[in-house]
Amino acid sequence: MFDPSDAPLPFHLREAVPDDFVFAEALTRSNMNGYYERHHLVWRADLFYASWCESENFVLESDGEPIGVLRMTEEGDSLHIRDVQIAAGHRRQGAGTFLLRTCHRWARERGLQELQLRVFVDNPAARLYLRMGYRSAGPRLAQFGAIRHMTRRV
Repeated sequence: MFDPSDAPLPFHLREAVPDDFVFAEALTRSNMNGYYERHHLVWRADLFYASWCESENFVLESDGEPIGVLRMTEEGDSLHIRDVQIAAGHRRQGAGTFLLRTCHRWARERGLQELQLRVFVDNPAARLYLRMGYRSAGPRLAQFGAIRHMTRRV
C-alpha cells in the first residue's frame, strides 16, 4: 500500500489518529451543512462517528496545518471514497485532485476493480469527479434523488 508519508509537496497525507476526529467531523459538517439544509436532511453525529470507526481515515496537511480529510472503505472489488473534504480557503489548489489520484493508486495497488463515491447533485465537486473519469452509476444508494452515485474503473 502507498505510504502517506511519501506524498509530494505541498501536501502531506497522514493516517488519522483519534484526536483528528473532532477536526474531521467539524470540517465535514461545515462543508456539508448547506447541502443538508437544501435537501432537508439532518446531520447525525452518531452516524458520522460510526462511519469514522469503520473507515480508513486520513488527514491532508499543508505547511503543517490540517486542511482536509479523506475517508474510504474497501467493499468487495471497490474502493468506496466516503469523504473528500477540503477546508475553505484551500480549495481549487489541487488538493482534491491529489486525494482522488491517491485513491486511484491505492485501489490499483490493492488489486481492486473500481472506485466509487457519492456526491450531492448540486455539489460543484461533481465536475472534478467527471474530469477525473467518474461516471454516474444510477440511483444506487441515492436518497431522495439528492445524491448521485459515481464510479470509475481502476
